[in-house]
Amino acid sequence: MPTKTLPLRVAPYALSALLLVLDFAAHAQQARFLSPPREGRAADIALDHLQARRAQLGLSATDLGDFRSRSFVKSRSGITHMNLRQRVRGLDVMGGDLGLAVDAEGRVFGLWSHFEADAAARTNRDVPGLSAREALAAAARALSLPAAADNAVLRAATGVTRETLFEGGALSRDDIPAKLVYQPMGKTLRLAWDLVLRVPAGDHWWHLQIDAETGELLARADWMHHGSYRSFGPPPVLNPDQGPALLNPGPSPARTADASPLGWHDTDGLAGAEFTDTRGNNAVVQVDRDGNDVFNAAVDGARPDGGAGLIFDFAFDPNNAPSASSQAAATNLFYWNNVAHDIFYSYGFDEASGNFQTHNYGQGGLSGDPMIADAQDGAGTNNAQIGVPPDGSSARMEMFLFTGPTRLVVTAPPSVAGQYPAGGALFGGNLDGGSVSGEVLQALDAVNAAGPTSTDGCSPFDNAAAMSGKIALIDRGTCLFVEKVANAQAAGAIAAIVANNAGDTLINMAGTDPTITIPSLFIGQSNGAALAAVSGSGLFATLAGVPVRDSALAAGIIIHEYAHGVTARLTGGAANTSCLGSNQSGSMGEGWSDFFALAFGARPQDTGAESVGIGTYPTGQALDGVGIRSHPYSTDFAVNDLTLANMATQNVPHGVGEIWAVTLWEIFWQLVAAYGFDADLYQGNGGNNRTIQLVMDALSLQPCDPTFTEARDALFQADLALNGSANQCLMWRAFAKR
Repeated sequence: MPTKTLPLRVAPYALSALLLVLDFAAHAQQARFLSPPREGRAADIALDHLQARRAQLGLSATDLGDFRSRSFVKSRSGITHMNLRQRVRGLDVMGGDLGLAVDAEGRVFGLWSHFEADAAARTNRDVPGLSAREALAAAARALSLPAAADNAVLRAATGVTRETLFEGGALSRDDIPAKLVYQPMGKTLRLAWDLVLRVPAGDHWWHLQIDAETGELLARADWMHHGSYRSFGPPPVLNPDQGPALLNPGPSPARTADASPLGWHDTDGLAGAEFTDTRGNNAVVQVDRDGNDVFNAAVDGARPDGGAGLIFDFAFDPNNAPSASSQAAATNLFYWNNVAHDIFYSYGFDEASGNFQTHNYGQGGLSGDPMIADAQDGAGTNNAQIGVPPDGSSARMEMFLFTGPTRLVVTAPPSVAGQYPAGGALFGGNLDGGSVSGEVLQALDAVNAAGPTSTDGCSPFDNAAAMSGKIALIDRGTCLFVEKVANAQAAGAIAAIVANNAGDTLINMAGTDPTITIPSLFIGQSNGAALAAVSGSGLFATLAGVPVRDSALAAGIIIHEYAHGVTARLTGGAANTSCLGSNQSGSMGEGWSDFFALAFGARPQDTGAESVGIGTYPTGQALDGVGIRSHPYSTDFAVNDLTLANMATQNVPHGVGEIWAVTLWEIFWQLVAAYGFDADLYQGNGGNNRTIQLVMDALSLQPCDPTFTEARDALFQADLALNGSANQCLMWRAFAKR
């Protein structure tokens, strides 16, 4: 299919994937199951397991003898997650945390421990030398806040922790709790006062430990997750053609408490951002102008930095070259990688499933693999790509610049003057905001084996002398697009217009020939016939180029690439990302990626019959344009008539992938009709959410390298597990249509 490609590139990682797959599988198995299935309460199973492994953890019976715990059950999976906080003589040990999980079969996995060994013997004292008020005064001094003498006691000290509550006064927007804890400091656990202050300015929410003997500030963490990002979003807004760049907030605790519990800039699992630039737990983003996958600020420019408040407010100027807005592009790419991470997490692509995170917060899976994403990557143009190694190694997303399509404006004669819709070309010259004008002349060539008509341009032009300095009009058919345009260039043409010979459907002409330097475009058959009728009678036209555009500003393409990472790690398991390599599975990989881009951009007022293109912004097309595919997506056959019968004529993988994507799009709107549309992509329960969940669950149920029928069957299995097969008829209706 002659379209611009968005490939799933795994080749750079193929060797390491092959060498490490067994090792990753072994690690994943060990991390996932530490005990055999067992009946009983999850809490009892977990605690019995801890006691049995106490020596391996380097802990004594006393170390495990006092703790407080919190647990929760994930309703979709039945997994119970437990988190323990170590205590010594009833006082919390700060940072003394332990986590583990128990699956629905009673198997323990995901164990991690930061418990302090021999904790009771390492404490420095049991009785504080400073009172809670003295500790509050010390905290105020350490934070350069007003003196604490006037803060009234709202609740006097009680219990072994001597928990006290002070009025916030001039120190805090909230009342200030204080209690005794132990703070590890090297080999010693120091008795400390634990306090929480949200300063009057509201820009910090401090959690502090003040030495109960000396008043020294031992540790502090900021609970305030700052952050706002000027970007084109949130969903369903996906690109600059849908609205202005807004200063969008960072993660919402109500929606992303599990996905990004400490915000987007945490990497160590402790409260507080480690970076103020576009680095964080889920993604590391930068510009890579030289395309060498090595960040060099001297060449690529510094990463966008939001400062202490994490305010990433960088302007996008569409009238200047993309390099002038590189900070805005990298910010947008960081924002959308994190949004994609958090939304996919909501549907089950979590740590244990093999998602992309630096720190996994004790939730299973292999850590140390945030998404690496490059804006304005110099390794290519008119494209985007991602390489996806197994869990534990970062995927790399590369967003290229699009050199823009060429538009056709006929200036004479008046009978055919006007602007004509056109498709672009993956090869040849790019006008980048410029234009080329001239007389349009029908190409004439020999009728022979290379091409059966005299206007198909498959042989050297018979009218080469007349063609010099003009724009060639050529019919589609038989030979490759690059052969036609190369023959036009050889005849001295300054540009080429290729007219369809099989209807008015517009396509983007594919092909590779670095020797072609003239621009070209593709028009429908009816328009081609109208122009041919007046060729040689004063037909003049202008081919005008759209300025270079940045795919890092097109969230639909970002989501498409990110979804490759999701499908690669869920199909066949996160330890093997080579399960989408056959013609059918690889094509469906492209289809799933298009589907998720469509689903993220769907609006409550949509019906499915709308024409929706993939990649319309970077190619300078209207939102309902064909984009970078052979057809825009729609449930309306008048807009998109692809069915399984077209598999033989669609190219692999993108063309065949379109058939799978439009089928999923049919299911999406069948379920929306049945259950309604919920605009909340994170926690909604509409037909749109249900379809996304079905597709996500089916990815984990299908085999490695699935066929179309195996992927279809996995969808029905997912519906059986999630809904008791309630949607079978709706789904069969969609499959029957396509």
